[in-house]
Amino acid sequence: MNNLSKNIVTQRHALHLTQEKLAERAGISVNFLSKLERSASKSVSAETLQRLADALEISMEELLNGKSPSQSYRGPYEAQLNKLLLNYNQNTREQICKGLITIIKSFNQP
Repeated sequence: MNNLSKNIVTQRHALHLTQEKLAERAGISVNFLSKLERSASKSVSAETLQRLADALEISMEELLNGKSPSQSYRGPYEAQLNKLLLNYNQNTREQICKGLITIIKSFNQP
């Protein structure tokens, strides 16, 4: 089992998802997901990887490289924010994040 396969299975189990439910969320067939989990598929598109990452509520980097022990489960609001940010180009995402950081920092001021 390669890293991608292991990471898909690990995160799917962490979210208590069946192969059927994950395949539905990611917009792929159960057969293809099964092949990915068994390392039987030799190629997968970046678009499919991103849909899998979104469905598993993790980043593409986490999907490909795994989670480090210091990373915690991404809650539903963080996952939703991440999905929304993916609709924008990198420059716009940076501007949105900069604005969010300013808002968050304002809560910490007396």
